[in-house]
Order: sequence, then structure tokens, then C-alpha cells
Amino acid sequence: MSNTQENKENQKGKKEHSNIKWFIEVFAITFILSMIFSYISANGVSHLNLISAILILILVIGVGIFFDIIGVAVTVANEHEFHAKATKKVKGSKDSIKLIRKRSRTNRK
Repeated sequence: MSNTQENKENQKGKKEHSNIKWFIEVFAITFILSMIFSYISANGVSHLNLISAILILILVIGVGIFFDIIGVAVTVANEHEFHAKATKKVKGSKDSIKLIRKRSRTNRK
């Protein structure tokens, strides 16, 4: 086996390890957040009156919709356009570039 093939296999192994690590991190964070929201909705809301419970429900749904909007926007965004905005010092363009570069983590095959 040549050195280039060994290097490619080592890089592939490191990439797979990185994928597994990323998956575990996302799973743990999602699981913990799910438990927290479940606890709050089960115990916290049961002691509130109807209007307060409805407002909290609307808040939780609104947060979900907000982050879905961000996720879809990052998925369809073109990084080159944000580089142009970053050169003009448009507020938020550097953060947008960071999000766009990280989207490839979720698009792995």
C-alpha cells in the first residue's frame, strides 16, 4: 500500500471519528434541552392559569419557528454574497458566513 493511500485512509478515519463526535454532541445537547423543556412544560405550566400556559406555549412555538427560519435561510444561502457584505462591513455578515460554513456538517453523506 502506498503512502498516499495510507494518508487517505487515515484522513477518512479521522473524519469518521469527527462525525461520530459531532453526532454524540448534538444528541446530548438535544436530549438535555428536551428534558428541560419537558420538565418546564409538565411541572411549571400545570400550576399556572390558562392564559399564562397559553402564552408559554406560544413562546415555545415561536422559538421553534424562529430557529427553523434561521436553519432554512442558512441552508439556501450563498456564501459569496455574504463575503461581499462583509467587505462593506454590513452588520451580521461575518456571523452569517460562520453559520453557512458550519452547515456542511449537517449535509454530510
